[in-house]
This record gives sequence, C-alpha cells and structure tokens, in this order.
Amino acid sequence: MGYSIYKINFDTQIYTILYDCIETIEEADLLAQLAMENKYYTDELIFISAGWNRGIKSDPELYNRALQLVEEYKSDRK
Repeated sequence: MGYSIYKINFDTQIYTILYDCIETIEEADLLAQLAMENKYYTDELIFISAGWNRGIKSDPELYNRALQLVEEYKSDRK
C-alpha cells in the first residue's frame, strides 16, 4: 500500500517525510503516534499519507462504503 508519515512545520512551511513505504495502516498509525511523541516544535503537524490510489470506483462495495463513511465522519469546519 505504501503509507507515509510526514511532518510539516507551519512556521517554516517545510515538510519532511519521516517514514515511507509502510505496509499497513496499523503500522503507519503506530509510527505517527511515535512521531507525535518525539516532535520537537509544537507548531509541527504529523500526518499519514493514504498511499497509492486503489481506484475504489471500480468496486461498488468499497465505493459505497466510502460514501457512507463520508457522512459519518465529515467535518463541519471550513
């Protein structure tokens, strides 16, 4: 799948790839948690990149599940 963990510094606008080619979302989450524990500046954001585009539109079951999740988890913030 190829998840990646990034760090972005809001003051400098510099982003850094901390970990790359992570095989599972569970491992990516654990590495992101570690990165949050170890970050030096409070103005840094740690995030997980979703990996490769799997083309879920060609799989109706996955696509419909994703649409359901949109309704469940969408943010009201703009």
